[in-house]
Amino acid sequence: MSTPVYILSAALVLAAGFTVFRVIVRRDYAVRGHLSPVSALLEWVAILLWVGFGSANQSPDWPTVHVGSISRVIAWSLIVSGAGVMFTALFHTLGLRRSHGLDVERLERGSLYGLSRNPQVVGFLMALIGYLLLWPSSRNVGTMVLIAVIMHLMIRTEEEHLRERFGDEYERYRSTVPRYLAVPGLHRP
Repeated sequence: MSTPVYILSAALVLAAGFTVFRVIVRRDYAVRGHLSPVSALLEWVAILLWVGFGSANQSPDWPTVHVGSISRVIAWSLIVSGAGVMFTALFHTLGLRRSHGLDVERLERGSLYGLSRNPQVVGFLMALIGYLLLWPSSRNVGTMVLIAVIMHLMIRTEEEHLRERFGDEYERYRSTVPRYLAVPGLHRP
């Protein structure tokens, strides 16, 4: 894929992510208090767009790994542990219904959600960093930045909903648990 096509497709993926998370999903949370089936589907379509964008921008020699054995071990460790964190947070701790704003009777604070308000995102980004270590390229860096920006848009929308739904309880949680990772001396709500 040529550089202009890459930039144009990245802009389109970003526009789609913004539209899904900051317009459609945000409206559903404000009007319904949860996601409609259409919004939930659009969230998954947006995720598939990220994956498709990353796959479409692989170098021609993919899947040749361009790193030494120690880097490969670190990369695969990040991919496997990141996927483990992501799937544990999403499916075991939170569940799909709650991750779509349904059946939300209480704020999840236990397990991984006591360490990060978004452990599923942290796990996904860990896996992406591992992927980037295995297949380093400027386009993969660009793809990772694009995905991180879109995920942040998603999180901001979800936080607005949680603040509205849980009020002071969410603010207390937010003040004690970091959005992504606990970095000593750097936690800001």
